[in-house]
Amino acid sequence: MIEEKELVEIGKFGKPHGIHGEINVYLDDDVITDRIEKFIVNIDGIYVPFFIESIRPKRIDSVIVAIDGINNEQQAAALTNHEIYALVSDEVKEMPDEDGMYASDLIGFTIVHANGQPVGVITGIEDSTENALFIVGLPGGESTYIPIADDLIDEIDTDRKYIVMTLPEGLLDL
Repeated sequence: MIEEKELVEIGKFGKPHGIHGEINVYLDDDVITDRIEKFIVNIDGIYVPFFIESIRPKRIDSVIVAIDGINNEQQAAALTNHEIYALVSDEVKEMPDEDGMYASDLIGFTIVHANGQPVGVITGIEDSTENALFIVGLPGGESTYIPIADDLIDEIDTDRKYIVMTLPEGLLDL
């Protein structure tokens, strides 16, 4: 039997997506979707595992999930607004770095090149690949991706909300 002390909250079910049982899911920013194999849901005081068939992105704040055994809109609707948990042992949450910060804590920070040139503001984190990336809004309204790598980060000033990075030549031209 799954106990509450073994769990970490990772998100919430939204409304069904379509008629085949898929459901919108709102996951916390620090959840690593590639590691999720099952959701745990409190159903009438009992923590029940739901095994995932597929996860695909929908928007920046949500994914669409197909769950084994959920095959129609009515079954999916029964999960709407339920909190979603994962086993702590499944390690589906991004671990903070040695400073106790998550990459998602840096959203809104300004990236400044080591040469003093402002690059842009971090608007999101792309973590669907093995190497996580900052999504950076550039002054012209475009956006670019910058690897989240310790060897590129020179300084993080949490008070003034900026990050100094030494970026390889040509990275911003990609």
